[in-house]
Amino acid sequence: MTKDLKKEINSLKKEINALKKTFRKKYSNLLTELQELGYKYNYEFVVEEEPLQKYLDTYYDRLVEKVVPKKSFKDVIFSNDLKKQIDMAVYQVNNHHLLLTKFGLKNLQESNAISLNFSGPPGTGKTLTAEAIAHELKKRLYIVRYSTLVDSYIGETGKNIVKVFELAKKDDAILFFDEADAIASSRTQIFNSSDAETNLTRNILLKELEKFNGIVIFATNLSTNFDKAFERRINLHILFKVPDSKEREDIFELLSKNMPLAKDINFNEIAGKYEFSGGHIKNVIINAARIAISTKKDKITQKDFLDACNLVKEGKTLILQEIEEGKDSLNYLG
Repeated sequence: MTKDLKKEINSLKKEINALKKTFRKKYSNLLTELQELGYKYNYEFVVEEEPLQKYLDTYYDRLVEKVVPKKSFKDVIFSNDLKKQIDMAVYQVNNHHLLLTKFGLKNLQESNAISLNFSGPPGTGKTLTAEAIAHELKKRLYIVRYSTLVDSYIGETGKNIVKVFELAKKDDAILFFDEADAIASSRTQIFNSSDAETNLTRNILLKELEKFNGIVIFATNLSTNFDKAFERRINLHILFKVPDSKEREDIFELLSKNMPLAKDINFNEIAGKYEFSGGHIKNVIINAARIAISTKKDKITQKDFLDACNLVKEGKTLILQEIEEGKDSLNYLG
């Protein structure tokens, strides 16, 4: 262990001890004041464990977005290669006993755990696919976002991660880590307490992942930033690509199947002209309906869809320009 590392660890210990002392002092003073009030007004002050536990349960519940899956595989347009990989993952979970017995994996893997990494650009269906998998396996989906895990107090982020896995285990839910590259990216050299905390958080996540006997899905836009230790623990890396022309046409037809469409609609033409992700296609359809209703039409026309496509395309271009120039991005309808 280097001198700098030892120095940083000692510094961390001092910060933690200082925080503990401050908390104990404030808590003790508060109890003293409340007890004095109780004596003064003949009221017995008792610290009740049940309300405290209810508070903690509420606090930890906010760490995950609990989703009861409604979307199934019928609501997702997959490429052939992507569908094969998803089917393989689901089949493994449903037929785990065969892997252990018939295929002799008992000595290599006893649990029915599986970890997946969904990698690809935004709007390519990573979250939707996770919901469809949960629907297929008849499990709840617990969505975890990095921003809800992070705590400003040293050590609390790690505790939040542990609690997230406990919640998923208790409820037999699938854990879906959105923005996973923020928490599972390559470990950094330690220059300050923040760096040490970040590396500690990643180590805790790795440890919980190894212990968890369930399904964990990571979603990332930047899989190249993944820590090598995470890569080794992922059972299957699945790449989500921007859909091709035929897949885009299928997405348009699927998402607009319940909408009043004019006879001149030609999704083949639109899909061939605009290279949109599934998320952008959803915005196009919503905007097309808004355009139609604002012009007091009973049905959505081809022109409405083309105008909506241009809105989304313009919005994408503006956002890219703003990002490149370091300005605040502009939003389009969607």
